Amino acid sequence: MALLSEDQWKCLRRLYAAGKAGISHDGAGYGDAGSWSVILQLRDRQPPLVREVVRPDYTLQTVRYLVVITEAGVRFYEDHQRLHDIFYPPDK
Repeated sequence: MALLSEDQWKCLRRLYAAGKAGISHDGAGYGDAGSWSVILQLRDRQPPLVREVVRPDYTLQTVRYLVVITEAGVRFYEDHQRLHDIFYPPDK
């Protein structure tokens, strides 16, 4: 297992905290999750740790674009949290 970069780990941590609700596109990107390049790096891993999804928003009669953690991402996070938190402590 290779250590994720700090930006990758922080993105995965945010998505883990967001759970199935994911993090919404803000009009310019998924800034609350991390940079687009980091999301792509996590998405392109095998197995993918994150993915983009589209969900209907019936209230606004539109769709919402989200990035969410995958089941593989949840397993990776839970299996490697202690190690990564040593190198990249959670924000207080």
